[in-house]
Amino acid sequence: MKIENLKCILVVLKYTTVKKILLLLLFISCSISIFAQKIKYSKAFLQKLTQTEIDIFTPTEGKYKSTRPSKNDYQPIDHVIVSKQEGIEIRYAIIPFEAEDQTTQVPHVDFMRVVTSTATNEEEEAVISVHAIDDAELKEHFNADWGSMAYYQPKSRFSKYKHCRLLSLFTEGKGTVYVFFLFDEASRALDNRLHLLQFQTKI
Repeated sequence: MKIENLKCILVVLKYTTVKKILLLLLFISCSISIFAQKIKYSKAFLQKLTQTEIDIFTPTEGKYKSTRPSKNDYQPIDHVIVSKQEGIEIRYAIIPFEAEDQTTQVPHVDFMRVVTSTATNEEEEAVISVHAIDDAELKEHFNADWGSMAYYQPKSRFSKYKHCRLLSLFTEGKGTVYVFFLFDEASRALDNRLHLLQFQTKI
């Protein structure tokens, strides 16, 4: 094969490769743009994230969408995302640390208040399971000083879902965050969504 023909083939291959890369970049850009429109954060929620120095990670799988928090009589909610594909609704509630407010400094007490407020008391066989998160996991995944989780059946007026896994995290001087994972059937996706936020690393 002549050298001129080889050069022509190389030029065509190079052009084809560049074209594929450009198309791929365009596809990724469009996908990110479309995805970004599905998850929106209110100014009030962003202000609380800044105040408490919390980094939140948006799920890239499951087709999650943000939805307006519905009013309830049990626990104010700052932000909600939901995935029909995974069958999970995730609610966030942030309580900033206040030096003059003792209730923001005793996370274990407020944690039980939230649990008892949102858990059903209508079912005689309903069970509340609570366990503390060990220090190693707290530091590795959440940069938190204290943390606990609870599993229970939520009040029907708080959630239409059958089950709730509540994650509570606290860092001294920053605040407390509650994450409600609401679902009907447990799945692997539930564990995949556990580490969606963390306190910023202390300098």
